[in-house]
Parts: sequence; C-alpha cells; structure tokens
Amino acid sequence: MSPARPPEGTHSLPEGQARSAKGAPMNIVTRILGVVLFVACAGAQAQKEVGKMIVGYPPGQSVDVVARLLVERLGPSLGRTLIVENMPGQAGSVALAAFARMPADGSTLTLSASAALAGNPFLYSKIRYDSVRDFEPIGLVYDAPLVLMVNSKLPIGSLRELLDHVRAHPGAINYSSPGNGSVSHLAMTELMRRTGIQMTHVPYVGAAKSLTDLAAGEVQVSFDAYAGAQPFLAGGKVRAIAVSSSERVSALRSIPTLSESGLEGFDLVPWVGMLAPAGTPAQTVERLSLELSRIVRSDEFSQRIVSLGGRPRASSAEQFKAFLRSEVARWGAVVKESGAKLE
Repeated sequence: MSPARPPEGTHSLPEGQARSAKGAPMNIVTRILGVVLFVACAGAQAQKEVGKMIVGYPPGQSVDVVARLLVERLGPSLGRTLIVENMPGQAGSVALAAFARMPADGSTLTLSASAALAGNPFLYSKIRYDSVRDFEPIGLVYDAPLVLMVNSKLPIGSLRELLDHVRAHPGAINYSSPGNGSVSHLAMTELMRRTGIQMTHVPYVGAAKSLTDLAAGEVQVSFDAYAGAQPFLAGGKVRAIAVSSSERVSALRSIPTLSESGLEGFDLVPWVGMLAPAGTPAQTVERLSLELSRIVRSDEFSQRIVSLGGRPRASSAEQFKAFLRSEVARWGAVVKESGAKLE
C-alpha cells in the first residue's frame, strides 16, 4: 500500500521534528526564545554596569564640571558607565540627604563640597543626614582657595590697607557674598572676628551677581573662589589683595596669603571630595580610593583642576575620613561664630 498523504493544504515535517502548540516547528521556537533570553540577560547586565555620580549642584557649576571630568576617567577603570545626576538644592544638602539612603554597593557615588558636608549641618535647621555617620569617605579631589577682593577704585592694595580703610570709614563699607551661610560669608565673618573690623553683609543669590556688583562699586569688598572671580580680575575692575589658604595659589603667585599678611594661621579653604553611602564594603571603598587617587595625581587631570582655580588634593580613604571629622568640627565653630541660621 502507498503511504497515506497528509490532508490537502498541509506540509509534512522532516522525521523527528515536532511542532509547537501554535504549529511552528519546535527548533524555530527554541531559537527565538534563546535570542529573547540573550537580549534580556544582556540588557540586565548592561543595567548593572551603569552607575551614578550624584552632584548636589546645577550643571556647569565647578563641582559638576569636575564630576564630569571624573566619570569619564573613573568609569572605564571600574568597568562600568558612570553618569552624572544633578540634584541641586539647599547648597548641596538635598543631594546628600537622598544619597545617604542609596544602595551601598559601590554603584552610586557622590562628589560633594565642604559647605554641604561640614557647614550646612550647623547652618540649616533641618538636615536629614549625619556627615560622619552616613557616608564612607573615598578621597579628596581638590580644594579652591578664596580670593579677598576689593573694587579697584578703592585705594587698597593689601590687607593692612583694607583694615585701615574700614576703620577710617565706620559703617560705610559693604561686602558681598553668594548668600547667607555661604563659604564666602563665613570666611569674611572669620576675617572680621580675627581683625576686629565691622563691615555690612550684602547677600546675593549666587556668585555672579555678587561679583558683578563688586566690579560696579555697589559693594566694596568680597571673598570668593578664583574660578568665578577670574573674569572680573582680568577686566581690571576688581583687585585681589589676599588668598584664604596657607599657601599661595599658582594662578595668583603675586598675591600673598592672609597668613603672610598678618593673620597668622588663617587657612579657610572650601574643598570637594568623593564619598559612598555608609555600609559600602571596605574592599570596594579601597578600590575606589586607589582609582580616584590615581586620577587626581595624573598630570592631565591636575592641570584641569588648576585651570579652574583649584588645587589637586589626592588622599587615601582613611586620610579623608580623619580630615572630614576635623573639618566638621572646624566649620561648625565658624558657623556658630557667624550667627548665621537658615531654614
């Protein structure tokens, strides 16, 4: 007998090849499922390899600029893509409050400044983190000495001349800052405490307007970072008379320190460091610290920091931890002395 034919309109499969419930050959279904699973696994793996660098300041601000320089170099050495996530607010404290509750697995890091870590806990009435308890310090990155400046129309070229001028014109000299409780405000408060002079504080919302009015003569004196002040200094309407660090700044070699100018031991310098959430494994912290230190010490990265008016400050995790504790105590005392309080 001849073999039975399949019903008309159907096709026979090679011997041993079954069909799925939908009628498709099982080997095709298996291949499709394999591709789907491969894509899903690859996507999950890629997702695991993406990390974040939380920055509590707007895009374009100096800490944000440095964070973007860092992630370009740190990501490849860690074998993952790092992206910068900006969370501005409360002078960096909004980001730190959120960051303190993020996964402690090394995938999420933050670049934060001394104001948020050491000053804001004493300045703001509601801060939702403890700078010593809630973070694992990884390493310092850089600091940025402040420049004491006057409007160029004033007959002032040194700290001594500034003090004499203020004393000769009681109640007539105003100083600007980027805002109440800013590092600029606190440094000037400390300078006035150390010298016994009194000037009227005019707070602004941000450094740009503060420095613009200094150049225009609306205020007479200001303390601010070199990066923002450089265009005004170059324009000639603002004169630098001292820097706040214990050593001179390479970009302003001819300008003495306040310590050299008579305020022995004056050394108030805002700084920036990298941290992980508390509980991050020690091995992970150590690896991150070594990679960060290698980047900060590199000539190319160091030169970029100097061009921004900063000083590279490589450190170990342990060194940064001890430094952070001491800075919290020191800036806390400065804030209390200033009497500044913010909601």
